[in-house]
Amino acid sequence: MPAAKYHQGEFPPKAIDWPRLLPLIGPANAAVSRFEGLMQAMPNASVLLAPLTTQEAVLSSKIEGTQATFGEVLEFEAAGGAGAESEAQLADIREVLD
Repeated sequence: MPAAKYHQGEFPPKAIDWPRLLPLIGPANAAVSRFEGLMQAMPNASVLLAPLTTQEAVLSSKIEGTQATFGEVLEFEAAGGAGAESEAQLADIREVLD
């Protein structure tokens, strides 16, 4: 996945193009509301959201230098805490899970 460019030049921007952005706020708010409604209607929404939380934890931990991949973390969880090949890998997986 290529890196996204959220801004070009200085941040924060000196000017915001409100006429272009204001029409997008309503549809974005409606989409978030629909998503929230779906999550409230699900009996166990955490089952759907857990992989997203794990993926975010893997990406955040990489910044700190961990080497665990998303797949390794899922395999570790599926095996009930077994399956890490080395102590270093086990430490990285636990760092992600914490």
